[in-house]
Amino acid sequence: MHTSELTQNGLIIGLSHHYRSNIELLLSFKCSNIKTCNGQSKRKDGKYFLTNVEPGGLFQGKPQRNLRFPIQHVHIDFDRMMAKRPQLLATIDEMPSYLLKPEVFRLLSRETDPMYRLILDLMWSTGARVSEALALTPASFIHDGYDLQVVLSILKRRGRPKKTAVIRSPKRYIPIWDPVLQSRIREYLFARRLNQTDRLFPICRQTVNRHIKRLVEEGGGAPFRISSHTLRHSFAIHLILHGRPLKYVSQLLGHRSIESTEIYTKVLTNDGAHFMEGVEFH
Repeated sequence: MHTSELTQNGLIIGLSHHYRSNIELLLSFKCSNIKTCNGQSKRKDGKYFLTNVEPGGLFQGKPQRNLRFPIQHVHIDFDRMMAKRPQLLATIDEMPSYLLKPEVFRLLSRETDPMYRLILDLMWSTGARVSEALALTPASFIHDGYDLQVVLSILKRRGRPKKTAVIRSPKRYIPIWDPVLQSRIREYLFARRLNQTDRLFPICRQTVNRHIKRLVEEGGGAPFRISSHTLRHSFAIHLILHGRPLKYVSQLLGHRSIESTEIYTKVLTNDGAHFMEGVEFH
């Protein structure tokens, strides 16, 4: 059967262009001979193909491309969202309190202690529970040659799993893209000279929450209670506002059910005045 027949019958249709071209090249090798660079004849068999296929072929890694999520720039009217937030929290009982990026930045800017600053940064940038952040060790940070990741371990699950719960590992890998946070992690590890199994933050979660409460009070207070878990909710809201897939957000948060993550999408539907624009009643 000729290559064209295979293509017409749909056996190659749907493959990537590069992969398809290599398959077609392999199928075209028959009994004819070709001249190699030293003038000797080589039979066009499968062995010759597999050992001489150009780089980036069937069994060789292709050069890495700069893969980017399609949504790169989002304009968010944070002032409007702050003004609309009380309505959202008042009308949806399950909606947790959250901070928006400018508010988180103001909170972080007040922190001068390197240890507490790194704790707050990690909870805001990874969605870690305070217990997960306090359990981190130098061995929790892994660089696979492409990305820096932090391994978060769920220490304890509460309640019975729902029927819709996803069976997930108690560990999850969270990428750390922010170069500022990467630098802060390196500086902290270098200054502390910790062993691989030493805890980065030898304090308890109550101490962290008391520290956050003091930061908020020194900054003039807030319309609702802010704790370490508020930063976890803020992380989820921040990703939703930037159009990241709900399933991926659920995975990062370590939720057993995507239903637990769906509550954050309410932030997208609360401010619906623009939906009425153009609808005339008189």
